[in-house]
Order: sequence, then C-alpha cells, then structure tokens
Amino acid sequence: MRLDGLEQALRENCRIHGFRSGGGLRVVRIEQDGTLRGYGEHPHVEDALAHANEDFLAGGRPYKEVYGVLKPHYFTGESTPTSDLDAWLLQGRTFDAYFESDAVVVELKGLHQVTVPEEIQKAVLEDGQTRFWEDRGIKYKISWSRFPGSKKPCCTTEVVEPAEGKDEWFYNIVKLGEGSTFFEALNAAYEAEEVELVGA
Repeated sequence: MRLDGLEQALRENCRIHGFRSGGGLRVVRIEQDGTLRGYGEHPHVEDALAHANEDFLAGGRPYKEVYGVLKPHYFTGESTPTSDLDAWLLQGRTFDAYFESDAVVVELKGLHQVTVPEEIQKAVLEDGQTRFWEDRGIKYKISWSRFPGSKKPCCTTEVVEPAEGKDEWFYNIVKLGEGSTFFEALNAAYEAEEVELVGA
C-alpha cells in the first residue's frame, strides 16, 4: 500500500501521529507546527491512514464535514487487529513518523510489561525448584505455587534485587526505523530492538 498524501506530508515536514482513542478507534493526525493538516479515524489503522491521506490531499477539512457526511461516524474500534501496526495501537501504544536527514523515521512507542520467559516458568512447574532471572539489572525470583482455592500449580514472581530508577514490572520503550517511505521505515521499526526510555 502506498499513500501519496502521507509521503508528501512527511516531505513537507509534517509529523504523523497515530494512537488509539478512548473508545478504541485508531486515530491518525498529520500536524505541522501545531496545525492539523490531515485527520483520519476508523476501527482499524489501515483505513485511518487512508482517511488521513485523503484528508491531507483535500486540504484538511473540518471534522464535521467528513464524519457523518462523507464517511460513517465511527464510535468504537475493533478488538481484533488486522496488522502489526493495528495490534500495536490496540495495546494503547503509539507511532510517530517524520522526515529527517533525507529519510523517513518511524518511532513505535509504548509500555512494555516484564514477563518471565516461558522456559523458566515451565521448568519451575515441572520440578518445583525455584529459579532466578535477571532483566535490565533487576533480579527476579520465580517459585512454584498454587492458585488460591485450587490444586492447579502456578508460578509466583517477586523482585529480590531492584535496580535504582527502574520500574520492576512496566517500562516505556521505543523502536526506531528509517526508510525511503513511510512503510519501509515502519517495517524497519518492527525489526528494530526495543530501547528503554529511562525516566519517560
């Protein structure tokens, strides 16, 4: 898919910002120096991008002249994602795209939840032996247990050695990608390593 309006907007030094609204709609805004130049919303991000692309090429129309008139008035987003980007936004994460140093840059930002690797949990459940796991300088203790009021086994996890200035369970990340087009940069961002945003 190629959206010429988005590509033009990026080369005119606009910033494209995508997020999930409170009602779950995927929203795409094209902004330049605080001015909204294009807008799109839809239950899925692919159509929200297409709507923003169309709106930018049309000169940026007032919301009430588009939704409920030219396009349906959407109220909620879908709970089933249609792409990697749709899934990213569905989790409450965001994306930003801009043009810098002759390349399109895409930033995927969001909250990451610490999860003990499945192989460690499986080993603890199989032999009942406590394991220790370290991530981002934080040491975790994983122990065998049972669900309350049940005979079903489970794992409990606790922090035994925290790291100064780092949250033990949730932290903000960014994945950066560059390319000659929006979608090329987006694909590069998917493949990029997660970088923790300390203090974000």
